[in-house]
Amino acid sequence: MRLSFKAVSAAPDYYEISGDTVTAYIDDQAEQYDLSPLPEGARLTGVSPVGGATPISTATRIDGELHVTLLQRVIAGQYPGRKARWRGQATIDARDYSPDTCYVVPTGMAGVDDYEIVRGVDVAGNTGWTVRKKETADG
Repeated sequence: MRLSFKAVSAAPDYYEISGDTVTAYIDDQAEQYDLSPLPEGARLTGVSPVGGATPISTATRIDGELHVTLLQRVIAGQYPGRKARWRGQATIDARDYSPDTCYVVPTGMAGVDDYEIVRGVDVAGNTGWTVRKKETADG
């Protein structure tokens, strides 16, 4: 299975991938999505949400291999004076997926080399990936 990612404001906390099955987790809820019945060339959209969040944007089978776009939760950037927007990045092999990695990348940070991508909380209490100024030992 090949995975790509799309940045959204509401998405599962993380995923587990096993064969042609994606399991999405949010809070204390989990939902399995068995994609094995998806025929060659077909495109799946609009899967049922888990915990109010849609986990899969699209899935299609190309040359026998599943290509799935998962949704990843982001919040407003927390870098002073910069507005981060997000975009997907290169497709990865599902075996390389880690729930501790942000697979979408911030734009609007050109020329800034002292930021980091972390899980954060915004002023409204929403959690997700964000950018912030790197913390340094001297403050």
